This record gives sequence, structure tokens and C-alpha cells, in this order.
Amino acid sequence: MALPRVVLRPLGGEALTTVVLEKLPALRVGIEGEDSKQPVYVSLPSLDLCTHLEWVARTALQTTEQQDAQLTRDLERENARPWPDVATHSPWRVIVYLNLADGWADVAFAVHHALADGKSGLVFHNHLVETLNSQVTPIQLDDKKDSTLVFTEQPTIIPSQETLIVFTLSWSFFISTLWRQLGPAWLQGSPTAEPYVGHRVTLEPKLKGNLRVFHLASDRAAALLKSCNAHGVTLTALIHGLMLVLFAQRFSANVATSFEASLPISMRFCVPKSANLDVSRNLGNLVCSHSYVYGRDAVADGRDTAVSKADDDEKVWRAAAAMGASIKARLANITEDNVLGLMGWVLDWHRWWRDREGKIREGTWSVSNTGPISATGELPMESPAPPPWKITRNFYTQSSLGKDPLISINIGGVRGGELSFVVAWHHGVVQDDFADCFAKDLFACLERHAVGGHFAVPDRLSTQETSLC
Repeated sequence: MALPRVVLRPLGGEALTTVVLEKLPALRVGIEGEDSKQPVYVSLPSLDLCTHLEWVARTALQTTEQQDAQLTRDLERENARPWPDVATHSPWRVIVYLNLADGWADVAFAVHHALADGKSGLVFHNHLVETLNSQVTPIQLDDKKDSTLVFTEQPTIIPSQETLIVFTLSWSFFISTLWRQLGPAWLQGSPTAEPYVGHRVTLEPKLKGNLRVFHLASDRAAALLKSCNAHGVTLTALIHGLMLVLFAQRFSANVATSFEASLPISMRFCVPKSANLDVSRNLGNLVCSHSYVYGRDAVADGRDTAVSKADDDEKVWRAAAAMGASIKARLANITEDNVLGLMGWVLDWHRWWRDREGKIREGTWSVSNTGPISATGELPMESPAPPPWKITRNFYTQSSLGKDPLISINIGGVRGGELSFVVAWHHGVVQDDFADCFAKDLFACLERHAVGGHFAVPDRLSTQETSLC
């Protein structure tokens, strides 16, 4: 769920109609046979926009922290909302949390993952803000106007990535992957084996997801990014490095000697030009997962007590550089021995999902970074006047899945502006007090470095005991 905050001047209206009709054809399809072995996309003849657009009036809240706390509770509920009748109703919606007194709104784009990945959220909001700024006379939808859109042409959507991209598989990768996926759980290793990923997967009918959100102001964000450039690492790699040290400080050597970090990688750059598709401006699922194991030596380094703040910082940068090197190496051969090349071998995805029960969790933590969004979209404005609509912050969340890592970090931001972080975990996988302290620690380290140049990760970040459910 992508959720930028936009400054409203004035309050806009029918831009969403333009986006659906002219910009993003994936918003005009349903999913037939979602519970079957072979679900398919279906073209919808019409769409009632009022069933996809919701307005929520905000009462006056005293502080930004109170506003974010309310928004976080709303997003937790939103992430758990089902998608009914997806065969006849396209599974997406836009929720506008209005704060008219202060002149802004949080605009949430919620979408079924079968239609879109994380990058797609930026694509949607780019089109939306560009369309709003191009309107001559903004019009607001109301009950007096027919909100049903009728489609006369079949939508052209992005094909599956295994169709667009050529993957090559070695026999050793093929056999080892099938064994990990299909082998009995009791032969897959002990739950205490390296790397440490907590309890084995327990699937529940309905999983509650917990969220915490924090933001770095534009000057702090600029300082952090400048430091990343000076050390030759990306922001994503830095957060992984900081996570390694934070986890190492939390877990003793007799509990965890290594950790597994994961991240999604966009596959949009792998789509060949011959496909004649502008994947940067369309919704789709073009993403794979990459994992990196911080071994015994790296974890011991993160766990050791630093002599000085400079030594303490170097532990973080060393771990960040290791992840950065791993990402770079994977990008060089991303289409080789990639599990996406085995997608066609899965004949029943529902059974595949149920078979996750009792297996080892997919990593200790994950970090996802969609990159920054432009405040006014990607297209240049013809008018020299300031655009009436502007995005001032951007972050995103996703629904809770029982097989995911213990803690997930999502990073979003506005180009030249704020950086936003979402810390997410599943109810029952880690205790809330542990995750709360972890979120506070992560924010404190980033804030300290942005202001004073040091992460200052102490030997023990707080008095809260390490606790997993």
C-alpha cells in the first residue's frame, strides 16, 4: 500500500477517472478463479468508481505523532481488509484521509499484489499527481454524478515476468531448490540451525500485522544519503548493516551465530526493449527476492563492544558494504539460477502456500526500498507557475504473511525531501515490546548519525529484554 501525503491547493477530483481510463489499464481487470489452481485476469466491462474511492474526514489532532499514530492504526486495519468478488470487482481502492483544516491529505493506494508490486505504488501516485496538476478545472466526485466507467476496449497489461524475461537454470540449482521446497520439514534442518530466523512458520486463518512509522526530515535525510555516498553504499545496504548490528546486540552468541537478510529487487531493468513496453509507467509484478547470510564472523563483529564511536560506526559500514557487494554481484547475473525461472513448475499455488506450514522462516529481517518519488510526478510541467498539487512524503506497507522474516523495514521518500520508514512484524512472531524497542532504536541511530555523524549503537540499546513469542 503506497501512501503519499499531498498538499491540496485546491482539493481535486476526477483525476482518478483519467488514471483508470487512460493511464493504468491494470485497474480495469479482475481475477477469475482466485481460489483455483489456474487463476486468470479478466477484462471488466465497467467499474463504479465510488466503490474504489473512499473519503475519511480527519478530526483535529494536536501533534504530528498523534496524527501518525492514528494513520498507523488505520493502515493496520486496511492491510487486513479482504478483497471480495475479485472476479467482478478489480481489487484496488484509494482512501483519502482528509485534513482540510491544515490543507493536506494522506492518499492511500491499496492494491492486490496480483496486480502490482511495490514500485507500482510510485507509478500510480506519479500518474495521479501529474493528472491533478494538468486539470484546468478540478471537479470533485459526488452523488449527483454518475461514477460508472464503461470500457469499450480490452486493456493491455504487463505480462508475467517469467514470460517477459529469459531465465537460465543450472541442474544443481534446480534440484536443490526442489528439495528445499518439496522435501519433508523434518529433513529441512533444526529451527535453531544457522541462520537464526526464530520459530518455524505457523500459518493462521487471519494474521494481524503491526506497524510503526517514523520519518527523517529533509535535512536529516540529505545528511544520511551524503554519508552513504561517501562510504560507497546505498541506503538499502546501510539499513541492512545497521540491522545486523542491532540484531547482534540483541541476541547472544548461544542463541544466534548468523542471520539471514533479504530484500526485493526490481526486475524492470531486465525487460528487453524488444517487448515494447514502458514498464516504468505501468502497474505489474516485476520483482524477485535476494538473500544474504551474515555469517559467524560478521555477527561476532557486530556484537563486540566498540572502543570508540568511530569503531562503532565502522561495524555498521562494514556490514553495509558486505550487503552492498552481495547485491551488486546478484545484479550482475540476476536472470541466472533465479527461483522465478521455476514458477511454471508450481501447479497448485494454494497447496504450495499451505506447505509452508512448519518450514523455516524466510529470513531474520527484510529491507525494501522503492526509492524516492518526485513531488509533482515524473513529467515536466509546461507552466512556470507552482503546481497546485505536491507530494510531501511517501511510504508504503503490505499485508502480514506468516512465512515472512521476523521484522520488515520498508523505505520510501520524496526526492529532495523526507525519508519515511515503516517497521512491520506479525502478531505472535515477535513480542510487541521487542519490536517497539527495535523501531525506536533504529530511528534513534539514524537520527543521531544525521545530526552528529555517529550511529552511537551502544552495547545495549535499551533495558527491554530480548523476547520472542
